[in-house]
Amino acid sequence: MNRRFYCDDSTTVQINSGKVRGCFLNDHYYFRGIPYAEAERYEMPKPITPWEGVLDAVTYGPVAPTINKPTVRGRKCIDQQPLFGYRFWPEDEKCQYINVWTKRLDPEAKRPVMVWIHGGGFSSGSSVEQMSYDGANLCRDGDLVVVSMNHRLNILGYMDFSDFGEKFHNSGNTGMADLVEALKWVRDNIETFGGDPNNITLFGQSGGGGKIRTLTQIPAANGLYNRVIYQSGLMNLPLEVEGNEFSRKVAAAMVKKAGYTKETFDDFRKIPFEDLRKLYFEVMKEMRESGVAYPGLDAIGPVRNDYYLGNPNEVGVSEFGKTVPVLCGTVLCEVNLMCPEFKPYCEVTDEERDALLKDLYGDHKDEMIELFKEVYPGRDLLDLYYLDWVIRQGAYDYLDRKAEFDAPLYNYMITYQLDYMGGTSAYHGLCLPLVFGNTEYVDACNEPGLVKLSQQMHQAWMNFATNGDPNGGDVPEWKPFTKENGGTMMFDRTCEMRYNHDRELLKKFEEYTDLVPSFMRIKRH
Repeated sequence: MNRRFYCDDSTTVQINSGKVRGCFLNDHYYFRGIPYAEAERYEMPKPITPWEGVLDAVTYGPVAPTINKPTVRGRKCIDQQPLFGYRFWPEDEKCQYINVWTKRLDPEAKRPVMVWIHGGGFSSGSSVEQMSYDGANLCRDGDLVVVSMNHRLNILGYMDFSDFGEKFHNSGNTGMADLVEALKWVRDNIETFGGDPNNITLFGQSGGGGKIRTLTQIPAANGLYNRVIYQSGLMNLPLEVEGNEFSRKVAAAMVKKAGYTKETFDDFRKIPFEDLRKLYFEVMKEMRESGVAYPGLDAIGPVRNDYYLGNPNEVGVSEFGKTVPVLCGTVLCEVNLMCPEFKPYCEVTDEERDALLKDLYGDHKDEMIELFKEVYPGRDLLDLYYLDWVIRQGAYDYLDRKAEFDAPLYNYMITYQLDYMGGTSAYHGLCLPLVFGNTEYVDACNEPGLVKLSQQMHQAWMNFATNGDPNGGDVPEWKPFTKENGGTMMFDRTCEMRYNHDRELLKKFEEYTDLVPSFMRIKRH
């Protein structure tokens, strides 16, 4: 293979804030770590100060500090590396950096733009956390411009300190404000990289989808994008509903516990992040022990106010949101790898399967088994135990609301079972290497069936980003979702359309289980 690499004047472009030098590798350009905004702790972002000379954009910028650090075993762990392809990066509070992939630096090209928003809830993750996030294959295969960015998270981006001064009035949404500033950067600069500022598709997985749903309810973001893709990102979680009041309580408790007041809040803002992180966990522990915080409730999430209108499932879809075409979906077993009792299916005995199902469904176990077999014939019954309700029902709730308006809707579900460890059902995050076309970066996704499925989904996503319709690739006709048909494209070894196939199963799941709406499968009692 002939390989080429350039990093010189030919890879240098002029953007609003100054000149940036990226790299050309084989058949595409990449620019990594372009600063797009700056901000002080808990304050709204501002456009980046222009620079003199040429800024090298050859290395990803620092990522936002996270409160939950990766471990060797368990969730967010190295022993799940074959399923995710994790990559960790230096952290810094000054984290507002953007990355761009493009085939040609032609301002007249007007190519579709895909803007990736990373997952990790509102607490963790980054634009480089997974090798799957590399945008080169999307940029090459679809002749697209691909963009990703870092932004503030957790207690730096989603904690409500509004009681401590007017300039902190939107502190609970500064992470979202960073994203709005990034989208303004795209609007103002993407033509330089060959992109069309009037053809922008936002796509994100998990918390990235949650952030996109939040953006659709932020008037300041109106007109900065044209369509959206939610990948396992429409959760029914209690973030915004109770989050406003609770977030302020936690913020006040943190300030008080650290020995500060409203008058000395500027000194509190100087606390090193690691100390702030520990303080947050101490306050949350005390609140849970005292009964102020119930299991599953978190203080980190967008705050409903004059900036953010609120969760559309609670307050209704915004006027701009009504007009936006949507592609969204989930995987069958979103929570399996997050459950502490999870182990490879081949190691679970029939007796253990029965005990797990009995614990979850009680006297309704047999009824649920029969219904599950009707809905998903031939599946392992452990899939019934790990069945996702939180995200799948959240997607239905959102789609049913959106279906009242005219914008096109497309719905999907991934039900593929991997060969890994004797059988691993579709898990939260499986969509990432498939959509980006990056199965080579995720060891377990290199089996032939998944490589084929990746080609199908990769093409469908590029089609949707280009013209708002995922059809045209090697899958059956993908018909739009309506509230009546519940149309879902099933992505598996064989793809097919199904209609309202799992609504009754989800209804019974909610009725028969006693779980807090949470990824962690917490019992209510």
